[in-house]
Amino acid sequence: MTEGLDIPVRGCEGTLFGRVVVPEGVTSIDARAFVRQTQITAIELPSTVRSIGEEAFLGCMALEEIVLPEGLVEIGARAFRNCTALASVHIPSTIDTVPEGAFSNCSRLERVTGGAGLYGIAAQGFARCQALCACEPLDVAIDIGDEAFNWCNALTFERFPREMVYIGEYAFRHCVALRRVEMPEAIEYLAENAFAGCEELVRV
Repeated sequence: MTEGLDIPVRGCEGTLFGRVVVPEGVTSIDARAFVRQTQITAIELPSTVRSIGEEAFLGCMALEEIVLPEGLVEIGARAFRNCTALASVHIPSTIDTVPEGAFSNCSRLERVTGGAGLYGIAAQGFARCQALCACEPLDVAIDIGDEAFNWCNALTFERFPREMVYIGEYAFRHCVALRRVEMPEAIEYLAENAFAGCEELVRV
């Protein structure tokens, strides 16, 4: 296929198994294209992909591996929700927002790397990722939505970016592994209940 053509991947019929390779030239993955394809273990995306639609991979419960290419500019809401076998993901520098519920309920997700171009993490972006212990996007994102890391029991980090402007309702509720978080002086809004249930947390 010719690179740059506007070629979408639409809904897939039947059950797919194992590794799925999306060919070069494809630029978008449509909403719900692979929804609840529970036998897929890996997705190989081409360098030409620029957008992933809402709920594109929702409920792909055996999905262990996906590489999001540099040049990807949009991830739809709940795109990877309930991908319960996914253990790690790298956010390309070309993504500026992790959208609502994008990786929520990814219960085995342990590590999120990258995200150098992020501005914000929307509501429930990583909610109930109970194994998540390291999230590099927290080093750069300055807008954290409601319940973005709700029930991320293993999450640890020590400081927010100095430019942080917003931390929403219950953003870090029940992040019980948090011990000490340095708060930036310039923050514009910090929800009173942002750290509800973080019993060991000392904020400075």
